[in-house]
Amino acid sequence: MQDHLEKPDTVSREEPCLVDTGRGFSVSYRNRFLYSKYAPERAVLSTIDSFVMLPGSLVLAFSPALWLGLPELLKKLPESSFVLGIETDCLLHEFAENQLQKLKSSSENPAFSKVAMLPFVENEYLVNILSGMSKSRCESLPHISTFRRALPIDMSAGTQFDKENYGKIAALAQNAIASFWKNRITLTKLGRLFSRNIFKNLPRLPESIPFGSLRGSVSIPIFVFGAGESLETTLKTIPKSLLERCFIIAVDAAAPALKAHSLKIHAVCALEGQLAIEKAYIGGSAKESLIIADMCSRERVTSHTQRAVTYFASKFTDAEFFTGMCKKDFFPPAIPSLGSVGLTAVYVALMLRESQNIPVFITGLDFSFSLGRTHAKNTPAHIARLCAMDRLNPAENYAAAFRMGAKEIKGKNNTSVFTDTALEGYSASFADFFSGTVNLYDAGEQGLPLSIQQISSEKLAAYLETLDSTAASAIRGQDLHFSETSPKEKAHKIHEIREYLEKEEKSLNRIKELLMFGKDVASCSCSVEEELHALIEPREYLFLHFPDGYKCTPSDISFLKRVRGQIDFFLKDIKNELKEMDADKRR
Repeated sequence: MQDHLEKPDTVSREEPCLVDTGRGFSVSYRNRFLYSKYAPERAVLSTIDSFVMLPGSLVLAFSPALWLGLPELLKKLPESSFVLGIETDCLLHEFAENQLQKLKSSSENPAFSKVAMLPFVENEYLVNILSGMSKSRCESLPHISTFRRALPIDMSAGTQFDKENYGKIAALAQNAIASFWKNRITLTKLGRLFSRNIFKNLPRLPESIPFGSLRGSVSIPIFVFGAGESLETTLKTIPKSLLERCFIIAVDAAAPALKAHSLKIHAVCALEGQLAIEKAYIGGSAKESLIIADMCSRERVTSHTQRAVTYFASKFTDAEFFTGMCKKDFFPPAIPSLGSVGLTAVYVALMLRESQNIPVFITGLDFSFSLGRTHAKNTPAHIARLCAMDRLNPAENYAAAFRMGAKEIKGKNNTSVFTDTALEGYSASFADFFSGTVNLYDAGEQGLPLSIQQISSEKLAAYLETLDSTAASAIRGQDLHFSETSPKEKAHKIHEIREYLEKEEKSLNRIKELLMFGKDVASCSCSVEEELHALIEPREYLFLHFPDGYKCTPSDISFLKRVRGQIDFFLKDIKNELKEMDADKRR
């Protein structure tokens, strides 16, 4: 695109035009000047002067046009920061891109390497690019791990043409960076546990019910029970005889409370991977229930049922080892990682219902608590408080309401409740995933609003009473009818799982050998470092939980030492699972 020089009073072109104001250049576009006619640089320099940048900032330079003030912006730019130009207007994008190329070619300032223009077609995919799900043509853009925040700055008045969209881009970029570090914290704490649980659950897959075969299998109303305090209210206000007219799904922590109420639980949703969740199964609360378990959940929980087990896989990471497993025939289908067992139970309920005409009711998903309480009665948390109670430790848990991060807010029905950042995050995630879902109702009368239709206990009871006695009788006895896996399919799964585990065992032993003996056992076709990289990179479970586990760096001796420390854990698990499969075969 050629530059055009015109006087301010003669401009009437559709394309962006350079305008000589006598005090510098401005740009005219769509009958508007993007910089002042009198002092083009003054406004942007003033903005940059007041712009506060901390280390690790991704500066989103919105509508940069002439890139006025860029040298001054680069002077303030910390070492670990980057300037990314973004323009949502096609013609202005081309104009700004040309201007940046001219600035880079005419300047020897090395700081210009920290500036790039996001390709126009990638504006809608910035989040995917930052999170690594999509590759950008902007090769100089650093990995998201470089950044701690996204800082928007208006570089010209061109932002006024699409102000709402720029606001969305800034919010999405900030959320992407925040989500990355939130996920890193989760994976650092639990990444190895999740990975090990997957390996431990693999031998149980051949005997399980295929998750996909349950889709659309429930033709009656579904009731999802969480472990929040509203569970108590629902059990008190709606007669048991009416609740039994629904297909009951309970999160694992809510199962003991429903058993204490003598309510039949058709399915229990298990997501927790840690030992503490075993308390939810004491007393046989899931003995007669289908257990719907995550592959990342604790492997022992599936032994608490005399019925059947089915597995799904929460997509807790985009790592190559996990995506590779998802492509295997023996592996269950992946679902979005929702973070909360309550959200996952609702997702499963919507998948189970025969059609959108089947209503799904939820209660106990409060994402908040009242003063002195955190969960409903007869849940593991409540029972633990009762067991530990003495003169100095009351049954009431007041500390929860006054811990760091807890706060009091207005919840449903304008009642005061306590919550924290994590619980609020789950509530927001619930709204993002399920807002607007047809025939999904919130039957809980306290807690944070869930952005779905609310239904009172009276209306819900009245609805359940409309079912005639014949239908009600059939509903009470209804259960899921499982399709048995044929011996041939079972044998095929066992063979594939064994083959996969043996391959992993062989690869881990080879990594161990290379780390111990180095060049003495090196391959003739490649160097030790190249072979280590080829073996370690697709097995992120070895380093996913490292603080820097978002990258594979076999050239770093510290990284290799840490990887070596993890190999024995996974080798032990794989050998145990292979032995278990051998024992099952002999039986």
